[in-house]
Formats: sequence, structure tokens, C-alpha cells
Amino acid sequence: TNTTNMSFVEKLDDEALAFFNEMAQKTLAEQAVAFLNAYWAEVSSQAEFIFTVGYEFMKKADMHAKGVQLIHLYNEGCDVDFDIGLYFFEQLCKFLEDPKNSHWVSEEFKPSQPEMMTALKRKQELREKVDVNFDGRVSMLEYLLYQYQDVANPSDFVTRSMTSAEEHPEITKARLALEEVNKRIRAYEAEKSRLTDIANGTGVKALAAKNELAQLDSSPLAAELNKALITAEAAIRLATKKFGGSGATVSDGTRKSVAADFSSGAVWWLNRDLEEKKKRYGKKPKN
Repeated sequence: TNTTNMSFVEKLDDEALAFFNEMAQKTLAEQAVAFLNAYWAEVSSQAEFIFTVGYEFMKKADMHAKGVQLIHLYNEGCDVDFDIGLYFFEQLCKFLEDPKNSHWVSEEFKPSQPEMMTALKRKQELREKVDVNFDGRVSMLEYLLYQYQDVANPSDFVTRSMTSAEEHPEITKARLALEEVNKRIRAYEAEKSRLTDIANGTGVKALAAKNELAQLDSSPLAAELNKALITAEAAIRLATKKFGGSGATVSDGTRKSVAADFSSGAVWWLNRDLEEKKKRYGKKPKN
């Protein structure tokens, strides 16, 4: 594997490094999408792990670093320092060692298993291998390139991503529609949190807050959130129809298929993210 390590930490030229740095400044989710777009053919089988486990634990590590407990107070970052990087790997390994999470260590997700190592060795790995741009921080992109180094490396990622099509307007539209959903979720969760605090008190105020909490699902905040979910679903459906893998419509020959080729990760992520948000916040069918 020596050669892959060589190529893995292969020095990026100035232009490639500038591009890499620009990518590593995007949010954790956007970095994951950029990685999946570039390596969909190789790592699509691991997308569920990346979304549900890798991304979640990177978010938790970032929240831990920022001292944020509540998700509606969290602004998604792009990277963490080495100490938090260490914490991220520790938490990830602990999760995977727990027998109740055995699904995630099945043969299917073998490429996603982090290598177990001592903190000292991990710190060395972070410094020498994970930290591609030597800024003393670990980005989502760097974690993914390191984890899937059998099929990916920074220089190849840059080559693939620089030659790929720009994000297509349909995908941008879908992504922004989901961001609107996030905004509505924050407003809803902030109000829920505020009312819960008051409801935990005593007296008339607490009773009133309890009552409002019970009505929260039929409040204007919930209606706005539901409306945003419906809008996002329509935008994502449109993007999926155009670029969603084998079912995508190729109307004007090659150009469209280049866009489609480099959008598979984005389309998958949008659908997966929407599914998660609908599960948590979508209107429950009336019995």
C-alpha cells in the first residue's frame, strides 16, 4: 500500500490546492456531496454509512467543539481541529464497537470501517495523512478521502471535481429548497425549546406553555414547515427525474450526461436528507 500512501499525500500544485481549500471551506454536508459526486461509481454502496454515521458523528464532534447541545442553535461548520478530530474517531469507533450497531459493521460497510489505533498513532495519522492542506484541521472531505483511500486521493479528487460540470440549476434549486426547510425546522425547534423550558416551571405560565406545546403541531410554524417540505419535495423530484442515475432523461446528448454523471451523489443526498426530515417533521397521516 506504500504507493497509495505516496499518491494519497502527493503534493497538490498551487491551483489544485486552492481548489481543494475552497471545497474544504464548504459545509460538512456539501463536502460529503462533492466527494460522493466525484466517486459515486466507487463509493455509492457506502453512501448510507457516510450520511447516517460519518456525517452525523462529524456534526456531533463540531457541536461538541462549539459547546452546542441543541441542533437549532448549531451552525454547521466545515472542519475541526486535531483534538476534536481525535474525539470524532474515538466516538465513531465506540459507536461501531457497540453490539447494537452491528448492522454498520457488516460486510456491506467494510470499506467504511475506521482502523482502530491508539490516540498517539491517530494523532500522527491526522497530521501526516488526513490533513491534506496542512492547516492543522480535519475537514469532512479529508476524512472521506482518508477513509476511502483505496479508491480516492486528493489529487484525483481535484482532477475529477474540476473537470466536472458546475452544479446544475435544478439541483441548486432543490438544495436551496431544503435549506428553507432547515430554516423552518430551526424556528419550530426554537419555539418548542422555549415552550418546554417554561412548561417545566410551575403556575399558570407553565400550564399555558404545556397547552401551546400540545398545539404546536397545528401551529403556523408547523404549517410553514410543512409547506417548505412540500416545496422541497417537488424540487427534489424534478432534479431526480433529470439526474437521478439510470432513470435520468438525457435529452441533448453528451452535455447532459456529464452533468448527470457528476450529480448522482447530490441527487442521492437530497433525497436521503428529505426522507429524514419528512420522517421527523412531515405531517402524520390522520387515522
